[in-house]
Amino acid sequence: MSFSFDSFAGTGSTFPQRGDRSAIVLDDDGIWHPRSARRAAPILTHYRDITHIGVSAQALWLGSRKSVYLLPRGNFENYDALERLAGALRARIQNLPDGERRLANMERIDHASENAPRPRATQTLIVLCVLVYLVQLALGYKVMLAGHYSPALVADGDAWRLLTANLLHAQGGFAGFAHITLNLLALMALGFLVERPLGSARTACVMGISAVGAMVTGGMFGNSMVVGASGIVFGLAGSVLWLDYRHAEELPAWWRFPRRSLWILLAVNIVIGALVPFIALAAHIGGLISGAVATAFVGRRILVRPALWIRAMCGVLLTATVFSLATAGMDVLADGNAAARYAVRKSRLPGISPVELNDYAWMIATAPEVTREELEAALLLAERAVTETARSEPTILDTLAEVQFGLGRDADAIHTIDEAIALEPDDDYYREQRRRFTGDRARDDRPEYVPPMFRDPKVIDPPAEVEPADPGVTV
Repeated sequence: MSFSFDSFAGTGSTFPQRGDRSAIVLDDDGIWHPRSARRAAPILTHYRDITHIGVSAQALWLGSRKSVYLLPRGNFENYDALERLAGALRARIQNLPDGERRLANMERIDHASENAPRPRATQTLIVLCVLVYLVQLALGYKVMLAGHYSPALVADGDAWRLLTANLLHAQGGFAGFAHITLNLLALMALGFLVERPLGSARTACVMGISAVGAMVTGGMFGNSMVVGASGIVFGLAGSVLWLDYRHAEELPAWWRFPRRSLWILLAVNIVIGALVPFIALAAHIGGLISGAVATAFVGRRILVRPALWIRAMCGVLLTATVFSLATAGMDVLADGNAAARYAVRKSRLPGISPVELNDYAWMIATAPEVTREELEAALLLAERAVTETARSEPTILDTLAEVQFGLGRDADAIHTIDEAIALEPDDDYYREQRRRFTGDRARDDRPEYVPPMFRDPKVIDPPAEVEPADPGVTV
């Protein structure tokens, strides 16, 4: 559809923008403006749909029942254009039959934004994630073993893992740093959007329910080893969506996120989760749904002090989190070898997939300071995984060979890796592993393993040091 702005010239209803951007135009029904700072095609927002108008030093924020739109000051030819535009919009809204009520509501929104609570729940969660990550770096993979989510271990009594797994992240190298950094940035952005209207107690409830919902859903759909705060991130995204659809007329424009952009980001992340095998897509979706449902449950009213039962629920969740962290911590610091103890226990539990057994064994076998007791326990895991896959999976055979090699059983390791080579004769990784086991390659010079989906068949992987492997799925 074409649209001409010529008829508005000189009427005071046209606000020119720099360059080839279309002018902002006020007509009888509403305001024509770009959908975003990057998209020049104009859309119409009716005056009756406008919920809030906010002007800052950088931009005008236009809130509506459908979304929120940002008009940067730098796009306008005149510096004071935003103030004049805001005044003209308020004048048009005042002429509506319920205009006075709408403007009074905008004043209440402005007052609410000036008295926004501190985002204590979001800040506390971020601090907890950072502290736990530092403990991971200091104590190594034993922290991961004690705190990651495993449906089998939870069913066996380790209920604390439903919460502690959300505070753990992949460790070692750039991947680990990127994992926690991206999650913390997302927590900060979405957490602030949720906590300003809901307050800390309600937000803590949303985070806790999202955390548990993400882990349970991931386990239901086969994610056997899960760590990361992404389930909570998706829960907060679900909360933002619910708040925007349910409470658009009560929210300051700058407390909102453009719906279209949020849906696109969620869709992209879901596609990535479906394509990348080590991302727990089910946990993400479980967190998204749990966050939306939790917000519908505790967020019927916003911008007011929460009811006693909500504060009580928040207290229960905080107590459960402290108890979970304390229980996992005492288990790591208890007498004896926690890693070996968990490995032996897991090797005997029913209902554990070969993938989970394999991941556990590989994590132990590739640790920088592994003990013989831990390797003996990893051997139980690897042998069970190989047996349950009928010696048909080369990656699982490779783990068994790695454990055997670590125990000094070089001949057994060579025999096992030969089985993997027979299954994947064109994979150079297994051949390089054999060279290592036979002494043609340095004992500590483990070749880099690249998943098949990322390989270039014409390139031979160069020898490289690798970090200890992390659990099979991260969120």
